[in-house]
Amino acid sequence: MNDLERHRSAVDGAGATLAAQKAALHRDGRPLYAPDEQQRREAEALAAFRETFAVAADATRAELADAEAELHRLDRAEADPLAVLTADDLTKANALAPFVKEDAEGLPLAALADRVEDAMQGYDRPRLALHLRYGQRRLEAERAKEGGGYGDEVARLDAALSSIRQRLFGNREKREALAVRIAAARRVQSHVAVTQTLDQVYGGVR
Repeated sequence: MNDLERHRSAVDGAGATLAAQKAALHRDGRPLYAPDEQQRREAEALAAFRETFAVAADATRAELADAEAELHRLDRAEADPLAVLTADDLTKANALAPFVKEDAEGLPLAALADRVEDAMQGYDRPRLALHLRYGQRRLEAERAKEGGGYGDEVARLDAALSSIRQRLFGNREKREALAVRIAAARRVQSHVAVTQTLDQVYGGVR
């Protein structure tokens, strides 16, 4: 059980704990203590109950913020494919750039996908980085068109560019793991929020 699951379990068990604590303050339906003391003890139990939610909410927010920040760092790192190139690679990329850019802007999508897939057959880093940079721009332009972003040719180009991205950056597994973390944190966050709302409505009574 990870930390998020423990917090969710604590939230789920908090209601039963509060009910037991309240029951322990009564005998035969009557309070065990004078009014002031009874009220103080019940308030302590309710405060502990609500603290469970506060701790869970804080932990979930922190986990979600950390995972989203890591995903944002990956996005920034991958924003410019040329950033992974060495000085020698950049020299070669500068010579190739006008030709790759011309192909990316002018070729039909199917022909462009062919070029990108051909580039994947070797490990020419400058060529891969350029195809990713200019191919991604073309892909975004196609998707921005009215009715764009669909069709086999767009999907094929997208898949080819994703393969290059994985070849250059190798972040697919990291992204998948972050997606799992974010989804789990959002589920627990939603669960805690719903339970807190029920507490606000019913005043801690379960």
